[in-house]
Amino acid sequence: ILLNPKEYHEVTLQLSATTCLRKFMLLSLELYETHAKMLFDLLKNSTFETFAAYSDDVYGCLRDRSDNVRLAALKTISNLILKEMVKPNGQINEIAFCIIDKHTEIATLATSFFSELAKRQHGEALFNILPDIFSNLVDGKLDEQRQLNEEDFKSVIDFLFKYVSKKKQTESLVEKLLEIFRTADGNPCVWRDLAYIMSKLTFNEQSLKGLLHYYNDYRENLFDNDVYQSFLTILNNAKKNLGAKPDLKVLIDALSTNINKERSPNGILIAVQQVQQKTKQQPK
Repeated sequence: ILLNPKEYHEVTLQLSATTCLRKFMLLSLELYETHAKMLFDLLKNSTFETFAAYSDDVYGCLRDRSDNVRLAALKTISNLILKEMVKPNGQINEIAFCIIDKHTEIATLATSFFSELAKRQHGEALFNILPDIFSNLVDGKLDEQRQLNEEDFKSVIDFLFKYVSKKKQTESLVEKLLEIFRTADGNPCVWRDLAYIMSKLTFNEQSLKGLLHYYNDYRENLFDNDVYQSFLTILNNAKKNLGAKPDLKVLIDALSTNINKERSPNGILIAVQQVQQKTKQQPK
């Protein structure tokens, strides 16, 4: 049915056949390795919008309880991406989680995958999807089924930052992370994780200007102590890295004044009220 879509073109039939194949693939490693490429091609090339939902199921195999299924899924997905048969997207945060997998071969393969992807297009192949990966990592950490602790989350983030080095990359990431900050829900865990991610960046003059420019997007979150500490880390690292240039000192001092102002009793009260109001306005 799946190999002859022109003959068996009815959408419901195609969806049922795909579901059936997917379930069998979870039961048999041999079947998975044999048909995984076909399933990926189907998801990539199908004109049926409904098929797009199945991409989550494919990446979901990386969460399977079976070591063999996770390993087979990782081998297949990484191979297809590195051979440019499937475009990488934010969903490879599932591969990022494999870095801390208890199965050594899976963790090693995941590490090698990112190392290889970082070499493509002068590093842009990985960098272009990093904001989506970070956003999905933050959301994935909240998944009760994953039960990811703080230490493991930070280990994954620290690993990915090995591949962020260019000044333009930092500037772009600051802007995109602040945008995620602005649209994030009222969960303090999300703010803390995003602030931690930002604290791993090496800020230059331009990215510090961006931090000052978008100050209103994160100011209300500074009453949280973990968020505040991450921004202090950003300031302290900036002081070390940028030296004693007069213009930069003015910039850092302005940021420091703004950030510490939010920690005053009145600033904290206003921030709490703003967060409460924002939470009430969110649809349930």
